[in-house]
Amino acid sequence: MSIDVPEASSPQANGSRTVDVNGLPCRLIDRGRGEPVILLHGIGGSADEWSKVIPQLSTRFRVLAPDAPGHGLSPGPIGRTHSYDLDFYTRFVLGLLDALDIERISVAGMSGGGAIALNLATSMPSRVDSLVLVSSAGLGTEVAWSYRLGSVLPKLARFGLCRSTVASIQSFGRALCFNPESVPVGWAEKRLEIVRTAGVVDAFLATAHATIGWSGQRNNFVHRLHQIKQRTLLLWGRNDPILPVAHAIRAARLIHGSRLHIYENCGHMPIWEYPGDVSVRIGDFIAAPVYSTVD
Repeated sequence: MSIDVPEASSPQANGSRTVDVNGLPCRLIDRGRGEPVILLHGIGGSADEWSKVIPQLSTRFRVLAPDAPGHGLSPGPIGRTHSYDLDFYTRFVLGLLDALDIERISVAGMSGGGAIALNLATSMPSRVDSLVLVSSAGLGTEVAWSYRLGSVLPKLARFGLCRSTVASIQSFGRALCFNPESVPVGWAEKRLEIVRTAGVVDAFLATAHATIGWSGQRNNFVHRLHQIKQRTLLLWGRNDPILPVAHAIRAARLIHGSRLHIYENCGHMPIWEYPGDVSVRIGDFIAAPVYSTVD
């Protein structure tokens, strides 16, 4: 059972504040009261990817959504010898939980954040109460070729990122969705501001290199899924153009007692295309002691 942690004192009006994590300032959205749940974003993203889910989910739980180091408004460890690999991000999440004095928590990971959630659940099971994987990385090697190219051709990727515009970012966001109108209002403008922040492009390229290669994803938990003992919910879009829905179907069979819901007419971002339903499913799943295997 997760501990009941009261809402942090004196947050900013939008629920965002800065927390020191392993010696680095971390931007954290901290909203709501009650049982805590942490929302982890994907590679190159930020906590704002969860912007459509947080308002509803935070009426039932204390919702924590951090910008990972080198992402969003959280600076990376510039000038230090480090690697933006999966263990680095896992240590960050554990450091954040320690800074907030939270021993055990429900973890929801979106895309690349799902791989972090998987690593936490398998390497530090005592810290994870329940597990939610949304279009998660780490459940196979397959990944869109555009992501592989960005990893193995960093100069080309840097060239494109450094010349980003609101229009090009909006186009990228629309391509993630089955319904392109699902991109959150203002997301492209905010992401452009982040891309132009010093160190962000470097962090993205380092993360891409550490997690993706020409042959696909470097972190594959398929052979460790049987180790997962936490209650697990998988949410996926049938038409995901980045990570195939077959990953979710296989994972649901390998994780004992897991629950799977596949959204029809949905791409890589169920949290944008079906935010209300995602919020309800995550909330009901965390709150419910018993659940069926496949929905």
